[in-house]
Amino acid sequence: MFKQVYFGLLISSSLLGAVGLVQAMNTEGLTRKIAGTIGVGGAASALVSLGLGIAYDGKAQSLKRDFEGELENNLSVKNREINGLKIEINELKSRIKSLEFDKDRNLNLITDLQDKLNQKAADYFKVVSDKDLRIRALQDIVDAKDTRIEDFLEDCRGYVSNFFSLRYNDIHNIQKRLEAAYDNPDVSEEARKNFETRINDIKRLKTELTDELKVIKELEITDFQVILDHIFTFDNKFLNVKTRWKDVRAREIKAESKEMRKSLDNSMPKDVALERFRSGIDEVDERITEKYEALLLNNNNIHAQLLDLLEQRNLVIDDLTKQNEELQKPLLATGKSDYAQVANRIAMYYYENYGYRLDVIQWDESETGYSVLFATRRNPGLTETELLPHNTREQLAAFTNSLQGTLPKFTFNYQHSTVTLDVILRKSVKKEQAKGDIDKIWVPVEKFESYVKNWERVRITAGSTGGKSPTAKNLALAIMKSRKGQGEIRLYDPQDGSKKDFWNMPKAGSSHENNVEGMSELCELLDHRAKWKGDHPFILYIFDEMDSTIAQERENNGYYYFRDKVTYSLKQASHQNIGAIYIGQACDASTIPGMSWSDWNNAVQLHIGANAGIWIDKAKTISGDDKTKLLDQYRKIQEFCDRKNEELGLDIFTDPGAYRFALAVSLTGLPKFIQLPDFDSYDYYDVMAESEDSLSINTHNLLISNIIDEVQEKAESMNVKTKIECPHCGSDQYRSKGQRWLCLNTECGKTWLKKTKV
Repeated sequence: MFKQVYFGLLISSSLLGAVGLVQAMNTEGLTRKIAGTIGVGGAASALVSLGLGIAYDGKAQSLKRDFEGELENNLSVKNREINGLKIEINELKSRIKSLEFDKDRNLNLITDLQDKLNQKAADYFKVVSDKDLRIRALQDIVDAKDTRIEDFLEDCRGYVSNFFSLRYNDIHNIQKRLEAAYDNPDVSEEARKNFETRINDIKRLKTELTDELKVIKELEITDFQVILDHIFTFDNKFLNVKTRWKDVRAREIKAESKEMRKSLDNSMPKDVALERFRSGIDEVDERITEKYEALLLNNNNIHAQLLDLLEQRNLVIDDLTKQNEELQKPLLATGKSDYAQVANRIAMYYYENYGYRLDVIQWDESETGYSVLFATRRNPGLTETELLPHNTREQLAAFTNSLQGTLPKFTFNYQHSTVTLDVILRKSVKKEQAKGDIDKIWVPVEKFESYVKNWERVRITAGSTGGKSPTAKNLALAIMKSRKGQGEIRLYDPQDGSKKDFWNMPKAGSSHENNVEGMSELCELLDHRAKWKGDHPFILYIFDEMDSTIAQERENNGYYYFRDKVTYSLKQASHQNIGAIYIGQACDASTIPGMSWSDWNNAVQLHIGANAGIWIDKAKTISGDDKTKLLDQYRKIQEFCDRKNEELGLDIFTDPGAYRFALAVSLTGLPKFIQLPDFDSYDYYDVMAESEDSLSINTHNLLISNIIDEVQEKAESMNVKTKIECPHCGSDQYRSKGQRWLCLNTECGKTWLKKTKV
């Protein structure tokens, strides 16, 4: 019912305003002023109704939004605090688990961490309890009665009273104008009668409006519909008065129209006027015809002369056009040699398809093919992009009969306005590369450790059986060795237990599901460390078989679920003392749907073997000259490794000591080739054990050492003799090396976990 009354009032007020304004535009004098006042009043009534409706709806909706927003904020705060406490609890559990590896030595520290874990659990339950109490309190406030609607309705009483008072003033001004017109001696008696009728209507309307103001002041308002009913009732009365005035004006206009038609009929007859018009048109047409015939006779001779001149001009233009076309063509080589013919075909190809004029100057034969020198003076400033659009290089290769697998190359000389096209027809005689020469274009294995020590985010790619996992293991342990073993390695290997499992180190996960969980854990740890600053330990994550995990996750969680987490970890890991190694087969960035080349620019990329050549060929971040230089280095290094492996009888797929290389795409600068160390060049337990040796002056280590000393004193006091032997050779000569023993037998030298035999 509220909506029906509200829209009825809004529509009727709008119609009243529109009719009044249209009448004001089509009348003159006092009637125009009265109609304009009524139109403005109707429009004002419509605007007030619209404003009150919007305000009423806004008041009703604001109550709901206020408390729903506060409830949502409290729930968000609760979830954030709970998630933060969960991450802290999980990190404490992880540290306790790593310390339990040698529970006897780390007993006190485990107890201390367990107390912290219990405290965090208590904090977790306290946050849940406090936030639930706050949410229940807010819910009670929402359920309680609110008086803002009643306050708004009371405000509406004042708005309506003010609106009716303004309308009263407008009607009173109209009455004054009508009374002034009524008293004017120049007004006819008939018009004075119309003014008298309108004045009486206004007086009655003013009386009704005064009574309505008294009713509004004493009215009990229980709903917004009550306000709309009173506004609607008064506007109906106002509209009825306006309608009566409009009908009177329509009758006046009809009478005036009859008078005008009668006057028009008494003027010149229509048939006489048409006859005069026709005679005038015929006279004008006759004069135009005479002038045209005279001009036509005088111009026949001139027209014939112009035709002769035009024919002669066209012949000259055709001759000049043919000469110009020949001059515009590029200069071609003379002679019938194959190289000259190829150069001419290339010059005409660019002229006919692109409009470029490449003048053939000369051609020269080389050891591997030939080169053609073109002049570009008539097209200065040509670039490689303009000369090689789309697949032009492939078409040039067909023109020139280039060696399969090679493409012609342009070299520009802007100083002399020339360009040289180099074509390879045959392979050059191989020149054996010495090891010293190769060391100049790659990082030799002796410098591998110093070159990679500061890497944190690394992407490793290679084909199947290309040595990705052994290389990743060497890289991870080299990074940890530079940190003296301080930190933790969390390895996720979906190929656990397969014949390609070369890790020989602890694993945090052994399935594709664990890979996804590990990536989620990495992102959560990044968020946690970003919120809770501190001296956090270094953690190096390793994710193997990324391609297979991505293929599986496309079906489970959609294309972009895994991509978003990988991208986030690439951008944030280095800020929180966290490293990550991503291992996959394809070097193309689009292997992870939605990722681009720029996403991987946040990580060092290590492309092994053939993947190095593929990456260089598709790279978008290096210039053409640099790409050519890298491809040339790639070819030389590949030939050197193949020759050395062949000489030594090494299989690159099975022999750990075979010659291998990779392309390292660093975060800054040009990519660089590096020689990869032999598989298993680093031992996990040897590298990670260095952390305890390097922390000997640390308070925590001193505390553990004191506990060990006390245990040894107790053992000696109980006359218990501990005997330790090497499980590999049986030697009793050993020394401590972190969490392992080192055999001092020169023929053995192996390590084993510390284990006491009584």
